[in-house]
Amino acid sequence: MGDVRATYRAMLRDDIAPALRALGFSSRYSLPDPESWALLGFQSSRFNTSESLTFTVNLCAVSRLVWESRRREQGHLPEKPSPRTFYGHFVWSCRLGHVMPVDKDVWWNLDEDAEAKGVASEVVAAISAYGLPSLRERL
Repeated sequence: MGDVRATYRAMLRDDIAPALRALGFSSRYSLPDPESWALLGFQSSRFNTSESLTFTVNLCAVSRLVWESRRREQGHLPEKPSPRTFYGHFVWSCRLGHVMPVDKDVWWNLDEDAEAKGVASEVVAAISAYGLPSLRERL
């Protein structure tokens, strides 16, 4: 097998992104809402290698009014929040595993034995069942 990082990128592009768009996410993994940011993001481990990769899903939601107010106070904040960054308690942020019944940090694995489509299906199912409702609760 080749570099598992290429498999990961292809899985995100070809399997996960289209499934998330079908669930209502934009191409940047954002739920369209005029009043709030509701985002998800994929985070891969810093210990990944070409043979083995782990990743998790981060969620965040914040009122656009609150975000803009904080940006005026704290000029370093970006135009749009990132689900991979902790900004403080004014932004709800959580790893997907913590809104699942297991209520713990969940990381998915890709290695030369992993079947990417199966991993993608598992991740999309978790987002659909737990991540999406958690984000929608905060809109």
